[in-house]
Amino acid sequence: MDDNEPPAPAANRRAGRGDTSISRVFGILDLFTPEASVWTVDMLVARLGLARATVYRYLRALCDAGFLVPVAGAGYVLGPRCIEFDRNIRLADPLLQIVPPVMAELREIVNGAQLLCTFYGLRVLTVLQDRTDPGITMSMERGRPFSLFRGSPSRVILAHLPTYQLRNLALSHREEIAAAGLGTDWATFRDGLRAIRRAGYLVTSDIDKALVGISAPIFHAPGAVTASLCLVRRKENVSPEDAAALGRRAVEATQRISRALQAFRPRHAEAAAPAFPISRLR
Repeated sequence: MDDNEPPAPAANRRAGRGDTSISRVFGILDLFTPEASVWTVDMLVARLGLARATVYRYLRALCDAGFLVPVAGAGYVLGPRCIEFDRNIRLADPLLQIVPPVMAELREIVNGAQLLCTFYGLRVLTVLQDRTDPGITMSMERGRPFSLFRGSPSRVILAHLPTYQLRNLALSHREEIAAAGLGTDWATFRDGLRAIRRAGYLVTSDIDKALVGISAPIFHAPGAVTASLCLVRRKENVSPEDAAALGRRAVEATQRISRALQAFRPRHAEAAAPAFPISRLR
């Protein structure tokens, strides 16, 4: 595993709220990675510590839904339903409708590459790329997860999470935070993130050393971060003045995206809305 990638989510949490059939089923899907793309019943029983009959039941449900398919050697791999969901995301995600025109406007200014990144849990991943410099090769390729603590697209999201969530992260991920250079105690961690919020954008080169990433946050509601836009250039082509100018461009672009995202209304929602307030039906 790449040092920058986050650990895979626990597939089986025996205690607390995660100990449910639904979380265990989704936990099985988490096990399927490029490094471990095929799993057998015996492997899953050993990994999850569940009864064989329970594993069979979960596999049957996942196969019936199209998330897994059987292959030779009594194994299972990810199924075509995942591709169906990917298509739905590409066509329906408001971010993927709003951001491409903004990226197109920035192409000549950036003269490198652009990444739209979103997150869940401790994972940040690129959902859209736009590259004009063919010589740029980026680790943060579409769909590959990275840690919430490394890279400017991740850290600018981290900096805008609610304080209670940051406190929990500081307590439960102390070693990862320290290893990422974000501080060894709550005060240092908090103050570093405050500095990112004050600046409005973040410039780093901690994932791909030959590149500079300049990122700003995107909000789906006031104060509710949902994604980030990262402008990428080769480090040799970025002076401090260039970085500051690109930072201002990134902030301007993400403010526009955030406003459009917060004003976005899906067409089917408008069609389903009642012609007059529901209260009048009472």
